[in-house]
Amino acid sequence: MFGQPAVMGDEAFALIETVTDAWGRPRVRLHGDVARHLSGCSVDVSLSHDGDHAIAYVVLSHCEFSACNR
Repeated sequence: MFGQPAVMGDEAFALIETVTDAWGRPRVRLHGDVARHLSGCSVDVSLSHDGDHAIAYVVLSHCEFSACNR
């Protein structure tokens, strides 16, 4: 979170997964310490691409203050 020291190092990236639901919509699946740290947050993702370029936009919302500042 902005203005706070990092809770985890780069190992956190291995605990975040992009998956699709039954209708092919992208979702974010969190594992391990990342899932525990963000347990009070809603995670939404948007993916887009055009030719050789792609972008992902992730929004954390509805975070409980204590869940995001552990």
